[in-house]
Amino acid sequence: MRIAVDAAGSEPGPRVIVEGVLAAFEEFRASGAAFRPVLYGPGELLRRTLREMDVPTGEVEIVDAPEVIEMTDRPGEAVLQKQNSSIVRAAKDLAAGEVRAFVSMGNTGAVVGAARAHVGRMRWISRPALAVPLPRREAMGLLLDAGATMEPKATHLVQFAAMGAAFVERIYGVGEPRIGLMNIGVESHKGEERVQDAWRLLARSPLNFIGNVEGGDLLRDTADVIVTHGFVGNILLKFAESIPEMLREHNIPVEGDSALHRWLGTLDYRRYGGATLLGVNGSVVIGHGRSHPSAVMQALRWAGQMVRTDVPAAVKDRVFRTRRALWLSNPFARGEVSDDE
Repeated sequence: MRIAVDAAGSEPGPRVIVEGVLAAFEEFRASGAAFRPVLYGPGELLRRTLREMDVPTGEVEIVDAPEVIEMTDRPGEAVLQKQNSSIVRAAKDLAAGEVRAFVSMGNTGAVVGAARAHVGRMRWISRPALAVPLPRREAMGLLLDAGATMEPKATHLVQFAAMGAAFVERIYGVGEPRIGLMNIGVESHKGEERVQDAWRLLARSPLNFIGNVEGGDLLRDTADVIVTHGFVGNILLKFAESIPEMLREHNIPVEGDSALHRWLGTLDYRRYGGATLLGVNGSVVIGHGRSHPSAVMQALRWAGQMVRTDVPAAVKDRVFRTRRALWLSNPFARGEVSDDE
């Protein structure tokens, strides 16, 4: 299994990426799984990094991508103008079938843009979504969207729900996952118009929709999948990630054996690797720009699991079945469930 790894876009530099790749390589090899990491970035820089780390040349492939999309670059412009960047080259190779998955710790907007432009959106899916794990006491949950689509329509939120259900079924093994719609109250008439419209569509859908959920439900075992739009989802994600960091800044220990320390540990982004981009024709994982090697390793685990369980196929099937059921339930209102722009 060849997995593309963007070794140029992260803030710490390529050494951290390579350390995470090597750790993942050892883990995959110990489990008997075939794994071939392919590093994308400036060739000479990557070769020098591998030499300094005494990495055998046969263990890692390098694809020379001399241009770098920086964190400060405007994503749309960078994807168009830097065709020889690691992000664009890796996205193109994923689309061509040269690699089975793509992992990046770089500019999130650029990775989403490159995936949309080159890997392509799936049929029946109008907008991609970033799905992030939600740590719970009993079992993991999922939040989407965490930043890929800022202004979704009601139909897009329904698609997010179907994509999240497929992911949770395949990755977490949860049958008929509970879907919650993030809102300012549990009543169906609360919130902005698109959220109310999404509530009505989800209530008619074959998904296991439990209704609205609130911010306080984020880390509770209320729903297996929590759906919101990218602006809200990204704020929720950044807030949750900031809790351990804020405590460390005040010299409050976050590691230990107590129940509180174990819970704080679940909020550490290094445990989960990153967000999964759902709705494109391939397996794409986007990690934190300041990622630790353990986060890189976990992102590669996610990517490998997505390939092995064929999450993209499950997503496409679940969205199609949800859309079809909604249309059949009210064929005279096709426009409310059809949005292929």
